Amino acid sequence: MSDLTKPIRWGVIGCGDVVARKSGPAIHHAARSRMQAVVSSDGTSAEAYAAANAVPIATDDAEQVLTDSEIDAVYVATPPNTHREYTVAAAEAGKPVLVEKPMGRSVTEAQAMIDACDRNDVELFVAYYRRFHPHVLKMRELLNADVIGDPLRAFVDHGSSPSADSGWRETPAISGGGRFVDATSHRVDLLCYLLGAPTDAVGAVRSDGEEPPVEDIVSMTISIDDVLCTVVSDFASEEVSDTFHVFGTEGHIKATVLDDGTFVYETEGESGRLDFDVPAAPHGGLIGHVEAVLLDGATNRSTGRDGLQTEAVLDTCVRRTYADAIPVDVWDGSLADLE
Repeated sequence: MSDLTKPIRWGVIGCGDVVARKSGPAIHHAARSRMQAVVSSDGTSAEAYAAANAVPIATDDAEQVLTDSEIDAVYVATPPNTHREYTVAAAEAGKPVLVEKPMGRSVTEAQAMIDACDRNDVELFVAYYRRFHPHVLKMRELLNADVIGDPLRAFVDHGSSPSADSGWRETPAISGGGRFVDATSHRVDLLCYLLGAPTDAVGAVRSDGEEPPVEDIVSMTISIDDVLCTVVSDFASEEVSDTFHVFGTEGHIKATVLDDGTFVYETEGESGRLDFDVPAAPHGGLIGHVEAVLLDGATNRSTGRDGLQTEAVLDTCVRRTYADAIPVDVWDGSLADLE
């Protein structure tokens, strides 16, 4: 049992769209959390958010949040180029950290965050919130019960219109990549969550040649022991897709649209369709899980080392193709060598 307060008093560094639409509502509606402070780079958006949501502290000074004894945990919701800085600082202040995804801009940055949290004996969570959506938890339950037999392969097809406004998300120096790194990374993480640690990966990337040279189309194969996972992603055409399928020796699980909360399954003995409510606040299950870990001693199921696996796949298959555009050391190791 942790000695943190109940409710957990959160200091939120960053005040952008993810806080406004996803994580902020989850914290405000959580049973055992409340937002104590919010930080924005200019202070103005933090003040507006705090006034609208009854948050006691609004500031442009992250150090104020990191050193405040009345803040129990830190949520880093800034762009990825500052994730390592704030995560390490929070860990050194003795505060558990929830960091947005992608975890960093490379394995090197992610490992530094893990090391800092290990040194200071604080929990590190990565905000791959789909792990805690009801339909994903049910998929995991079925897979763990061998309902479709031994998994053989998986297929992910994810993409959106090129007209979508990505802003800094397509500036590798800030984001560590393009829209695959930002959004399809969620699907890579789910493959690892549902099937296990990646053991090998190969990929091909197409870029439109403009600056910065981020990924427009990606095709990769991830090996998870004997399971071959194909991931294709298209942000160049008008095709919109979010398919997530797993095939086994005795059946399959298919989500035609991963984020609509519905999937079908088929086994040698039965088949069916399962429908789950889509969470109104996408981070709700994640925040509930963080509460359970920090207040009840539950096991962390979205750790820094979990996030590191996805970072390794991204470095191996995507970032190496434009490493010169990212002012960090893109990892050149082997997936088999990960801790």
